[in-house]
Amino acid sequence: MTDIHERLRRLLARTARAANEPHGHYLIAGLAVAGLWLLNGDKSVLYHAVQMLIVMSVLTGLQIVIDRHHGNSPAYLRLISAKLVLVAVAAGAEWLLAPVTSESNTIVAAGLVVLITAAGPALDRLAARRAKARAAARADRAHRPAGPPAGTSAHGPAGPARSGGASRPAGGRTP
Repeated sequence: MTDIHERLRRLLARTARAANEPHGHYLIAGLAVAGLWLLNGDKSVLYHAVQMLIVMSVLTGLQIVIDRHHGNSPAYLRLISAKLVLVAVAAGAEWLLAPVTSESNTIVAAGLVVLITAAGPALDRLAARRAKARAAARADRAHRPAGPPAGTSAHGPAGPARSGGASRPAGGRTP
């Protein structure tokens, strides 16, 4: 009996860890979006697209507010464009699959779950790397002097000090 309790405890601990990991959050979001898609299976593709855009707009707004509350500056363009692409892909898949199969809603819902769960964390990691690179570039520019480095000409990258020779006279020939 103790063995069963120990296994159950480990299973619950794994489930709790999975829910706290990014994949768990994206899986829950994917299931919610897919459930919404399935609930309106009898509606038109345009209805699906408009409804999903409204839901995604609310989710994006919430995500921005939460990120700002935690002191992060979210990439607005990335958030909005990713959600627009997601809705466009889902609506396009529904439109293409509807004449072929009667299970197009189920297929699109399953695709939404997989796409959100798989692509969400990867896109977040990519955005985090880009944000770090941008912050490092901004910091580098802030510490760099405003003028050209000492010993160089403001008119070109290779002045006399860099070319190794004396400057040429106006005629272009060396004496």
